[in-house]
Amino acid sequence: MFTLIKRVLPQHTDYAGVMWHGAYVQWLEEARVEALQAAGLGYAAMTAMGVDMPVVSLHLDYRQPLQHGDEVCVESRCPGQQGVRWPWISRFVCGDAVVAEASVNLVMVREGRVLRRVPAQLQEVMDRLVRQSL
Repeated sequence: MFTLIKRVLPQHTDYAGVMWHGAYVQWLEEARVEALQAAGLGYAAMTAMGVDMPVVSLHLDYRQPLQHGDEVCVESRCPGQQGVRWPWISRFVCGDAVVAEASVNLVMVREGRVLRRVPAQLQEVMDRLVRQSL
């Protein structure tokens, strides 16, 4: 499981000091990019190979609001390729409480086409990423 620590800052909140829903999505993206980096592949290097991983579905359940100043742990894991999809499961933890949970599905594409098999140079990194998620 990859862990990203964040603090709710003024730019993440609405007029009432509650974290804006779009900030959750930004943090999910940041956690995925950082997890790939930790597994040995910078996102920029992957895109230099002509491969990208766009989001094809996103589900987010909010349990309790985050407030300006809260420290949040975004825990993310990639359980492994399922067909052409690469699912990510994440949860937002504040103190002892799970305040939100998310599932995101991505696909690997090259030149606008969905890749059914991972290119050899990426397979080792993706395997490492999945092992780290167990």
